[in-house]
Amino acid sequence: MCTWKRGSLTIEIALLMPLVFLAWMGVVSVCLFVHERAWITAAAYEAAITGSWDAVSREGDVVGRAQEKISVLLQDPWYGPGRIRTGVEGKGDVLSVFMEGRRRSYGGLQWDLHITGSRKLRRPVSFIRKAKGAKGLYESAGQIGGG
Repeated sequence: MCTWKRGSLTIEIALLMPLVFLAWMGVVSVCLFVHERAWITAAAYEAAITGSWDAVSREGDVVGRAQEKISVLLQDPWYGPGRIRTGVEGKGDVLSVFMEGRRRSYGGLQWDLHITGSRKLRRPVSFIRKAKGAKGLYESAGQIGGG
């Protein structure tokens, strides 16, 4: 049978608590990083989607609309423009939004964020015309084959 000496539990907990605290702070740090990465990824894709739908109008400034959306999304001081570098690039029918930043954590750790969101430009008029053309072909093929 083991006998406990007076105060031994206090000493064991005093030695163990810094390790528990260090592990807990590591978990909190990783959770904050994952949250920030998810938020910035969503912001990049939202800006790309917003800009891609501006291609509907003839004078649509796809890149300008995406940059405007980024500036609105990054007004929060936690994610502010001083911490994140952004860029928008429109090549052909694809709009790409990138965001880069650095998150400092406990113990001097730095986590780099490199996120790119892209979206094909939407042109609903040409899509509807193609769909109507395909429908017409399908109907004419049905009349020929059934008739």
